[in-house]
Amino acid sequence: MPQVRVLGKGARITGGIFCLLYALHTWIWVLRDVLELGFESTWKVWTGALGPTAAGLTDIPATTADDLGLGLLQVAAAFAAFTGAWTAGGLMAVTTALTLAWRLPVIWHAGLHSESSPYYTLRGFFNDPSLDAAWVSCLWTVLFCVPLAIVLMAGLRRWTGPSVPPGQSGGTGLPGSPYAGSPYAPPAPPAPAEPPLPPLPGESPQRPVPAHAVVGAVFFGLVVLFDIGWSIQAAFSEGGGFWVRLVTGEGTVSTLLDVSPGWDWCVLIVLGTVAAGLAMARTVSARGFTLGLAVALAPQAVTVLWGWLAAGVFFELGDVAPVSGAFSRIQLLITLAGTLTLIVLAMRPGVPVPPGTAPAPGAMAGAPAGWPPQQPGQPYGPPYGPPPAQQSQPYLPPQPAGPPPEPAPGAPYGPGGVPGAPPPPASPPTAPPPQDGAPGGTFGPPPVY
Repeated sequence: MPQVRVLGKGARITGGIFCLLYALHTWIWVLRDVLELGFESTWKVWTGALGPTAAGLTDIPATTADDLGLGLLQVAAAFAAFTGAWTAGGLMAVTTALTLAWRLPVIWHAGLHSESSPYYTLRGFFNDPSLDAAWVSCLWTVLFCVPLAIVLMAGLRRWTGPSVPPGQSGGTGLPGSPYAGSPYAPPAPPAPAEPPLPPLPGESPQRPVPAHAVVGAVFFGLVVLFDIGWSIQAAFSEGGGFWVRLVTGEGTVSTLLDVSPGWDWCVLIVLGTVAAGLAMARTVSARGFTLGLAVALAPQAVTVLWGWLAAGVFFELGDVAPVSGAFSRIQLLITLAGTLTLIVLAMRPGVPVPPGTAPAPGAMAGAPAGWPPQQPGQPYGPPYGPPPAQQSQPYLPPQPAGPPPEPAPGAPYGPGGVPGAPPPPASPPTAPPPQDGAPGGTFGPPPVY
């Protein structure tokens, strides 16, 4: 069984702090739009009711519906990290990738926007201080994504299950044995085997349930196919130069933090492929990754559908490109249904995975299977050899059934003496005859005069 790797506590808390900083950056810009433009005008920008030029605005708007999704994703990742949810790893992974991908183009959009080469479709606003604030803040956000990615990769640890309280197993000899604590002591009898209890859903990492895996793989597979199709259609219908402008965003973005269509297609092709692969493999990170990407895409689908229904153009395909209009409506409905379904499925508990195997405490590194752990104070012998079951057992003295008997008076050795010493004779030896007037005696301390 492949090893299950999860984030350690330090990496999880550190990632939560970074995600909280990202969310603060996003929601400050959302609040700025609401305060300066008013909620009605901001909502019209999000739903597309003002059009790409957003005529009549005195201040350049900064956010779109994509920023709403990104802000919700960043908050969800920070909440999962601080609460210790098992979806925190996948959520922070997709948060890092999407924050980096959607904030990186703002650096050149706002930095290179000028009257001679405008990047934004809004006319004017060439010397607006909001441009400098946008590219500086996004530059720092992109730079902060690099250490977070390193923390997430370095913080992965093999999950071995809940820790076992010490003192429940092990020992060097039976309790009360005179050989207890000796390296030559016989092993303790094994404890009676008890079937392990299955872990609760909140006590172990969880794989997605089959329904979640199927919906995630199918939905993100369709997202990738749609984005590849739009890229091919743009390149063949308008030429390669037009597709390049769609990727770089020159003349195609409408707000300060907006992402050009071509760049968004490329990002979703990569992240959608990763999400579909994780869902098909049913890895422990699939639940958080697919949930995060669904949260990021849902607000745009809701606002665009709201705008089309409010304008009464949802069923009007137009005469210029009716096929493209039909595919746009189909993609919108698939995105709305798929994201909401994945969010609901991710809220349910997944399938708990069994813990991996951890090396025994004190086990010799690289020792073959079955080699016993090194006991404290035990002298080192040959590093390898046949398993203990195939080795010849050394002679061990018989173990007394009860407490050790008292040694005979004057006997320095006994059952509790030096291992391997012969037992004392049944009766004391006869004293040799005295020589040269020396007093006789037995084995024991010298006589006292």
